Amino acid sequence: MGESGYLTISQVRDRLIAAGYHDSTQTIRRLLTDRKLGEEGVDWYRTERGGYRMVSPEAVDRLIAERRRKSSDTR
Repeated sequence: MGESGYLTISQVRDRLIAAGYHDSTQTIRRLLTDRKLGEEGVDWYRTERGGYRMVSPEAVDRLIAERRRKSSDTR
């Protein structure tokens, strides 16, 4: 896990893959830019080179739960 309990983009991608979603790194960055993973200061990502942008594991879990909910609603 990343520093302070937050995840890097690679860790976010690994978590999504483990849940059955194969988002690219670029797609994950787009989700972050579009604030699909939370609000600034809470759920931002930490770059592999450092920086202050982080994603909490809870934000990724919320995204996975939302995707699963939407998937079950369309069945």
